[in-house]
Amino acid sequence: MRRALWRQPVDRLPVQTNYTGTLAASLATHLACTTADLPTRFDNHLLRIDADHPPRLSADGLVSFDGWGAGWGTATEGYWHAVAPMAETSDLEAYPWPDPQTPALLDKAAAAIAADAGRHFVVPNFGFALFERAWSLRGFDAFLMDMVCEPEWTADLLDRIAAIQTTLARRFVALGVDGGYFGDDYGAQKSLLFSPALWRQLIKPRLAQMFAVFRNAGLPVILHTDGDIWPILPDLVDIGLTCLNPVQPEVLEHARLYREFGQHLSFYGGISTQSVLPNGSPDEVRAATRTCIRNLAPDGTGLILGPSHRMQSDIPPANVVAMLDAFPI
Repeated sequence: MRRALWRQPVDRLPVQTNYTGTLAASLATHLACTTADLPTRFDNHLLRIDADHPPRLSADGLVSFDGWGAGWGTATEGYWHAVAPMAETSDLEAYPWPDPQTPALLDKAAAAIAADAGRHFVVPNFGFALFERAWSLRGFDAFLMDMVCEPEWTADLLDRIAAIQTTLARRFVALGVDGGYFGDDYGAQKSLLFSPALWRQLIKPRLAQMFAVFRNAGLPVILHTDGDIWPILPDLVDIGLTCLNPVQPEVLEHARLYREFGQHLSFYGGISTQSVLPNGSPDEVRAATRTCIRNLAPDGTGLILGPSHRMQSDIPPANVVAMLDAFPI
């Protein structure tokens, strides 16, 4: 993993396959194993660990509240935003922010690192890292309006989020992780969600602070950001990104991506969970996997091969097996 992330020679490409709990059950049945066996069956190389924020359920069980207070629907397989706790208030002082210095916050993460004993490349999971965290608190439409109409207040909100995440990142580095993993979606299918100028003004400098915790420690940084993000890829390189995920082939053409950024970035993902995995034949899945390797890793490194997102239950188990068959061994 480490050598592939830095585009150094490797004996084979590392792989990583993520999936929802719903798909895990059907995969375990198809493969005649337990769900606990799946990471080994897939030969996964990456282990993501989290700060311990036990979720709180609503009285009816339909909403799960995360450690920041945002609510998520429990009836869907993916992420369904159900409650924006700051939808009716702009009082940042009164909001009950999570305390990144809570002593026991990383106890489970430390135990996971010890139990893994170096078998995987371990990264802290900063999903909903900055922009997504802000809209999860404020509401998606409302926060997009805030970015344009209330830039000073928006900057204050993002500063508070970044400060918490940066403090937590320092604690993870001290714990001995192998790199950083962030998730923050900036793109839709055919464009950014906002102008590049607005991203550079509000998101870039704060994301850079978060990346710097890992880069200053000599560790690589992986960023999951969906959609058509071509205009800001040079900026992500500029602030120290090491590896880009999920490199969705429908929006980031792989040959061009390698041609323009292969000297600066490694890649993670690349096999489409939007098209070929749910809708293709096993032969088409195997062909897509080989094409992904050829276009993103023509020099035999710089790619963590896998699906372009967590696989959901619309993907036939036979197609998952076809993808695994095409993985390098």
